[in-house]
Amino acid sequence: MQIDIYYSYACRESYLVYTWLNTVKKNGQPLDITWRPFAIQMDDPNEYWNQPWSTANSELRGFIAAEAARRQGAEAFLRFHEALEGAVHEQFLELGEESTLIAVTEQAGLDMDRFQADWHDPQLAQAAKHSHMQAVEQWKVFGTPTLVLDNKHSIHLELKESPAEVDALETFQAFETWASRLPYSRQLRLTD
Repeated sequence: MQIDIYYSYACRESYLVYTWLNTVKKNGQPLDITWRPFAIQMDDPNEYWNQPWSTANSELRGFIAAEAARRQGAEAFLRFHEALEGAVHEQFLELGEESTLIAVTEQAGLDMDRFQADWHDPQLAQAAKHSHMQAVEQWKVFGTPTLVLDNKHSIHLELKESPAEVDALETFQAFETWASRLPYSRQLRLTD
């Protein structure tokens, strides 16, 4: 199954979906996931994407760093993505700190010289902006995480917690049935 996921490193729910789907894949469900940046911390949308590294907020710095990693290939990006999700949401390191991003880059085994040369390229913020604008215009994305399934339905999904390993695959199968095979619902929300 192909899934495009609009995410933000500043979003705890994006991290929960990330850990859940990793567990689903480890349990044998083939998933082809493309992670696409979507900004949720824009004070001024007209200025957000044009900021230099020195004034960018931590979310935008995370996106820029991820796009620099993506320039080293899909596998390099996935290793970086996993390491940054863990650094921010498990180790509680500051997303936008250069020391965090350098440590994550080293952990992911990226070419550090190339990474540091790339992360100051303003085109990286524009790549993230393109992803964000496509999400809004094509899929009506309003928050993260939003999953675009191979049937071209987009679903904003907020997990209360990542399902336990024994429940991960069954939870995914129920989600897939509801979102893909029986896409009649517009919104499903627990009120507790």
